[in-house]
Amino acid sequence: MNQAAKPRIALVGAYDRFNYGDLLFPILARDELVARGLSHDMTAYALSRSDLSEFGAMPTLGMRSLYGGCALQDGDVVVFNGGGTIGADWVNMQANLVGPRGNYLLYALQRAVGQQRAVDLVRRFRGANSPFPWVAGPQDFPHRVKIAYNAVGGSELAVQPTDIQQQTLARLAQADFVSVRDHETQRLLLGGGVASVALAPDSAVLMSKHFPLARLAGLVGTRTQQRLRGEPFVVAQCNARYAQRHRDDLAALLADIHRRHGLRAILLPIGRYTGLDDIQGLTDIQARAGSPVEVVDEEASIWDIMATIAHASLFLGTSLHGNITSQAFGVPHLGLSDKPHKLDYYLHTWDTESQRACVRPADAIGAIGQALSAPAAERAALVNRLHQASEINYTQLMDACGLVPRPGAAAQPAMAAPEVPADAARAEWSA
Repeated sequence: MNQAAKPRIALVGAYDRFNYGDLLFPILARDELVARGLSHDMTAYALSRSDLSEFGAMPTLGMRSLYGGCALQDGDVVVFNGGGTIGADWVNMQANLVGPRGNYLLYALQRAVGQQRAVDLVRRFRGANSPFPWVAGPQDFPHRVKIAYNAVGGSELAVQPTDIQQQTLARLAQADFVSVRDHETQRLLLGGGVASVALAPDSAVLMSKHFPLARLAGLVGTRTQQRLRGEPFVVAQCNARYAQRHRDDLAALLADIHRRHGLRAILLPIGRYTGLDDIQGLTDIQARAGSPVEVVDEEASIWDIMATIAHASLFLGTSLHGNITSQAFGVPHLGLSDKPHKLDYYLHTWDTESQRACVRPADAIGAIGQALSAPAAERAALVNRLHQASEINYTQLMDACGLVPRPGAAAQPAMAAPEVPADAARAEWSA
């Protein structure tokens, strides 16, 4: 690498669509690495060039610029960050970006030319070399780069065809560092021949370290500030498909929570792209509600979402990162799911006994009582445990990729995990 050139880190993931968790990854990775004394240029890359900065996100450059030869140099580092990235294909990722009409055209394309040919066409359109959007090997880049996978999810790999699994595992085995966020993904990768697979919490758990409540207060909009100063509330979230199956039970559950625990309901859309469309299901639930229910509009930023969950008395949702935000700020929470998937695997790996089992709305009220009765000290201890495990992960990633802090910089993060119980901090913010 040219010694006069500043070393670079490419942060790669699905950052070009509004999905709350995806938009957090490059921000938190950048902030954690900077806090550790790195002075590298850090740029976010996704399928397409995007600018969602009005919602708090980092702008992205497209895949074509990443693989085109100018973005990287020998010795630079590519970091794939978080999300259910392992097992995703080009067509499905493209579908998230093009709306209902574009999805219809993609479906027609697959019918006309076949699934694999459609995948190849999208990959070439995006200027990429790797057979997968978020899994690449050294041979896919025009320069000799280090490759790291930062606390990624991959339980979806188990349902992929054998040839897809083999191609994925072969590239992961060539990485300089691989960490995953749940035991199930670790089992799949180790069983598939990836020699070293570290286990770490999702990197988003560091949000309460880099964006504590005092800092969030200056990032949220006026409507969010007003909303959070009302009576105590439960935040509920689900995607449109889940709402269609459970809307009556969810409306009844919110009424039961209001009657038993005095919590009004805030319905929070976290996924806002074709394929999730939280807002559709949540407005349907609101129409059936028999208790005070408010739906947050789709103009909410990632900071509005984060602060709303951080100030809740309870979170219920299908979103993994809604639950992780609850973990990070010590908020009682329960996942909603019909069958084991990435949310179940993650909570079973990292959460406390009263919060690790996902529930169905029809039989959730008992589990809600247990989660609400858990001591604040237990939740604060979980925050600290997750922060420490995530910080170890970043130390290992830096060591594996030869990322050296600038001279004189502290090798460890300057900010400590919060020590005050989350409930006290929320009350102080809202006063």
